[in-house]
Amino acid sequence: MTILEKFVAFAEGLPPEQLRLVEEVLEGLMEEGVEGDFTPEQLAELDRRLADPNPRYANPEDVEAIFRRHGVG
Repeated sequence: MTILEKFVAFAEGLPPEQLRLVEEVLEGLMEEGVEGDFTPEQLAELDRRLADPNPRYANPEDVEAIFRRHGVG
């Protein structure tokens, strides 16, 4: 199984809200290319998220279960 196939299998198991975020990132990569440069808007969004005093994180047990389910790790 290729990395891309593993990623697709992983993404298919995500809850709809998380899958939508992944789709948005992939869409941006396809539109802008993968040179690695961020737009000013993307940098501002990264700054905003890093400054969040109450960030939300996935439960480590849930993340491990997803990786186990897809044979990753």
